[in-house]
Amino acid sequence: MHERTQRAVARLLFVFCCAVPTFLVASTILVTWTPWFTQRQRERIEYELGRETGLLVHIDAMDQVAPGKYVLRQVRVDDPETNATIADVRVIDFHRGEHQIGMLLHQVTLRSSGLGRAWSLLHGRLLSSPSKTTLPIKVEACDVSIVSSSGSLPFNHLSATITPESDGVRLVAAARDRMDPNQPSLRAEIHRDRSGDRPTSRVVLSTDGTALPCSAVAEYLPVAGMLGSEALWSGTMKCEETENGWTLDLGGCSLTNLQLVDLTRTLRYRVVGSANLHLTRCKISPGGWVSAVGEIDATDLGLPQRVLLAMRNQLGWQIDPQVLASRDGIECKLAAVHFEIVDETTTLTGICHRHRDSLGQGVALFGFGKELGWTGGTTIASRQITAFVDPPGRSLSVFNQVFLPSSPSVSIAADPRVEIRDATPYSGGPAIRQR
Repeated sequence: MHERTQRAVARLLFVFCCAVPTFLVASTILVTWTPWFTQRQRERIEYELGRETGLLVHIDAMDQVAPGKYVLRQVRVDDPETNATIADVRVIDFHRGEHQIGMLLHQVTLRSSGLGRAWSLLHGRLLSSPSKTTLPIKVEACDVSIVSSSGSLPFNHLSATITPESDGVRLVAAARDRMDPNQPSLRAEIHRDRSGDRPTSRVVLSTDGTALPCSAVAEYLPVAGMLGSEALWSGTMKCEETENGWTLDLGGCSLTNLQLVDLTRTLRYRVVGSANLHLTRCKISPGGWVSAVGEIDATDLGLPQRVLLAMRNQLGWQIDPQVLASRDGIECKLAAVHFEIVDETTTLTGICHRHRDSLGQGVALFGFGKELGWTGGTTIASRQITAFVDPPGRSLSVFNQVFLPSSPSVSIAADPRVEIRDATPYSGGPAIRQR
């Protein structure tokens, strides 16, 4: 080959094998550094996240530090119907590998009013969709808070793992304060079982021996706001999905520091005092009656006369005649009752003697240094409880949900899926016309 030809070939090889690739790489780097490209990438991720979650996702800044690894800053999730903020996250580190998906979240604030949307996202779109849980998902979060207008529930650390199984998928999550074990903690497990003809879910929530403030979820569960700002819940709650809805097992749960003035705020009468509720057994089935056994005790009560009369007439209690004659009501130092609800009947037994050894059996009310009311295992119809609450009260439906059967609920486990198996290209001819 002639020397001039060799030089020409060498120049061409340099241009196509070195200069052109270098130019393309440099151009790609310059383009990825432009604000236009960054904005397009951010809008694409916002669109994809919104399509997958059904929510509005806003991202202030984004960096792609490696293939499949992103850093998202100042992320806000909104409700698509009300535009209300559901959650705020300061930083999200996301990584998708060949065998696992990992996320690290910093400073997460979850609104209590958005817990319903969060549950729909977790259960309806993620756990109920096999195509979205083919890989294990590992989530770690620091400084997590559930906030509402009446209270908050902070967690120092949260970890969650979603693991696909042969017959379904399982989520295990734990939220606690690593520095102080006495602070509120929560452990949750959700199992989506697909082994049967109809997929079902089972949810277990446990406080691990601590107590959680009910006010933190008041905007999600209005009945929690009726318990007072200082009410605490502890124990283990089990929920299981059935054909008629969700069954609820609250055996072993406790509600403490209940403020009766808040609980009776919407009724025609007010009761003042603080109460504690302990459930030995409690199972609520959709469309069925409640089966429950437990105790309730209250201190420093202010009872109007109409409440005392209802205790005698509706609940069958024996009340001191001098107490009934007081038109201004009485101040009661202690009230304690053991209750047992079976089908359509309720049995009430006074247990003040468990709190004061000097009192006799069956005492339900104590004040002014003497026994004021008695009930020794009286069995009444459960509808008498709702009659005692006061039927004209606006919140009667809340109490009816506990003592009267509820109608079965209908739920959609996941979004409908459409599959197109075949398509033929259009080649002219009649077309469908809408009138």
